[in-house]
Amino acid sequence: ARGFFDHTDPSGATPWDRAEKAGISDLGGENIARGQADAAAVMDAWMNSPGHRANILNCEFTTLGVGVHFGQDGPWWTQDFGY
Repeated sequence: ARGFFDHTDPSGATPWDRAEKAGISDLGGENIARGQADAAAVMDAWMNSPGHRANILNCEFTTLGVGVHFGQDGPWWTQDFGY
């Protein structure tokens, strides 16, 4: 809705700030992507990116939230990982 694509929003809030506002206190990491046509394509992109792959394979993370927004210049994909 705000038209940005970044981990930190235009007001300076981080994924940790947004998670805490939603009542989640144990966020550990976030993957974002935009434009991959489907879930298989975005997973392929993330698994071929060292930082994103590290989040996915981090065995210390025990919770996962996944979201997709089908909007302009999208789809917009998010994975949030928690402890």
